[in-house]
Amino acid sequence: MSSVAPRASAPANAAGEAAPDVPRFHAPFDWDEVDEVTRTLGTAVLTGLVEEEPLERFGREIDRWLDLHPDSALPDSGSPVYDTFMGRRTARLQGLLAKAPATADLIAHPGILGWARRLLAPVCDGVLLSAAEFIQIGPRESRQYTHRDSDAWWFAPRGPDPLCVNAMVALTPFDERNGATRVVPGSCLWPDGRRPMDREVVQPRLDPGDVLLFRADVFHGGGANRTPDRFRRGVALSYCAGWLRPLENSFLNLPRQVAAGVSDEVAELLGYRIHDSTGRGGGIIGTYEYGDPGRVLRD
Repeated sequence: MSSVAPRASAPANAAGEAAPDVPRFHAPFDWDEVDEVTRTLGTAVLTGLVEEEPLERFGREIDRWLDLHPDSALPDSGSPVYDTFMGRRTARLQGLLAKAPATADLIAHPGILGWARRLLAPVCDGVLLSAAEFIQIGPRESRQYTHRDSDAWWFAPRGPDPLCVNAMVALTPFDERNGATRVVPGSCLWPDGRRPMDREVVQPRLDPGDVLLFRADVFHGGGANRTPDRFRRGVALSYCAGWLRPLENSFLNLPRQVAAGVSDEVAELLGYRIHDSTGRGGGIIGTYEYGDPGRVLRD
């Protein structure tokens, strides 16, 4: 059985009401309990889930990339509104497998990936990596607008089972001063049109290796970094139903030779495998010449 930290009262807000908290699990993890909490409340923290070695290896590789490409992580979408939303003092990188090969160990982490597959199983027959993103919130960055990632698919109905789930892996400590992720527990079940109030938002503290799990239909956002010199670093992993179009275009972000060098499991997450729903009376999606797209990598 896993150990769940006691739910101590969170600090009171200006109105005197206590903000909700996020359940915190410790090893050995009871995955049935983790699944139930994240399916219903929408979020949980898993303490020390990712080991130190892959985190340090990823950090070295991403630092090497940033040294060689110092301006590559600045917002440059072409939309001033979207770049402000992403953060003018926040460094972001996609295509991580081409920049830091250690990303493969994070994407395919058995705890994170197993959780994602179980939560998405009711709505699909396979999952895709929607995005893998390095996020570094710099000093004096402002608070990000609270949002739902699932709104990217604005026409898709929300229901009891998510279409996409997220895992934020902490590379450095996360706290209220340096921009810890803000989440709104329970908001995955809210009716359309309801927006969170400040008293409903919490910022779980994370140490390196801790993972914040949350459904993509949970309101969340990066916190304000009020420090003069501390950077908040994390890797945001997002997994979606295999029939949805992912946020990140991995076919363009990753050269084919990079995809050819990853494991079959990671290649499947990148989209090099069909999504087969024939067992449910559906069809197949993502074919290459009416067959398995994985042949592209083998050829």
